[in-house]
Amino acid sequence: MISAASPITSQESPSEEVFEVVTPGRLHFGMLSFGQPLGRSFGGLGAMIAGCGVRVRMRRATKFSAASHVGERVIGVAKQCAAAWGLDEQSCCAIEVREIPRQHVGLGTGTQLAVAVAAGMQRLYVEGAATQEQTYTAKDAAALAQAAGRGLRSSVGVYGFGAGGMILEAGKLQGEVVAPMVSRVTLPEDWRVVVFVQREAEGLHGDAERTAFAGLEMVPLELTAELCRLAVMEILPAAFAARFTDFAAALTAYGKLAGKPFERASSRLPYAEATAALFDWLDQQGVQGYAQSSWGPAVVAVCESTLAAESVVTAAEAAGLGARHDMIVAAFDNRGGVLRDVSDEAAEV
Repeated sequence: MISAASPITSQESPSEEVFEVVTPGRLHFGMLSFGQPLGRSFGGLGAMIAGCGVRVRMRRATKFSAASHVGERVIGVAKQCAAAWGLDEQSCCAIEVREIPRQHVGLGTGTQLAVAVAAGMQRLYVEGAATQEQTYTAKDAAALAQAAGRGLRSSVGVYGFGAGGMILEAGKLQGEVVAPMVSRVTLPEDWRVVVFVQREAEGLHGDAERTAFAGLEMVPLELTAELCRLAVMEILPAAFAARFTDFAAALTAYGKLAGKPFERASSRLPYAEATAALFDWLDQQGVQGYAQSSWGPAVVAVCESTLAAESVVTAAEAAGLGARHDMIVAAFDNRGGVLRDVSDEAAEV
């Protein structure tokens, strides 16, 4: 699920400082509301996981350049940040995207990539720091996302970059740039997720996603109320108290309910039948907690331990699911994005 790029060479930049930003991946379990003429739109619940994020290296340069198949995209983000912060034309950078998961599968790669680039630009040109390692708060992440132009719908990945853990955000009022965060809970270190991603499948994004949202009916207030109850009164308290069975059951209920407004659009996606079959298989295996992440095709099963997660993978392989799906066991991430000074390491390349 990870691809690498060739390293940046020292000839591309007069600066010896090189900074690396590493992010977690983002799971999104469903939105709270959309389509209502008054009140907040979108909102939702999600969590951050280790090993499914991006890793980006950046240094000052005399022109913008990027070593990556998403080079045009990251250069665009860097330029947008430079404009947002009022930097001069000489404030350029060389970007190396060293690791990136498959895009448009439900892992929040776009937001993590953009906020990582914004964090690198900020360290290079706006706010230097003496420490070798830098972490971020939710407020820091919201400011980076605003500069990078992210958080147009969901802000789960934005706040997850800043704090990690499980995030509940309220959705946006008209005129708000980034939705406010309601709560953030640290998830138990022993808990794991098994991430299933169907090969050669992509979730909706870009114009197709905008068209899909335009065709959706508004979410009934009663459905939003039940999603809020599940999140605030069941999922988050169970996570806080490390009550896995309660957490898993409530998460499954949340995911199924949050998916109802999207059923008509989701049923047309080419991987819809495979996702439904995977849900049925997980249920038959006695897996208590599972959900689709965003539009998918990523499906996650939550497990109480590494051993339980590996047992799910073993059973899935035996059932032939490995022929169609990539599978990875991941820990929840409770830290968020990290920036490090890797100048000495880069000088050895």
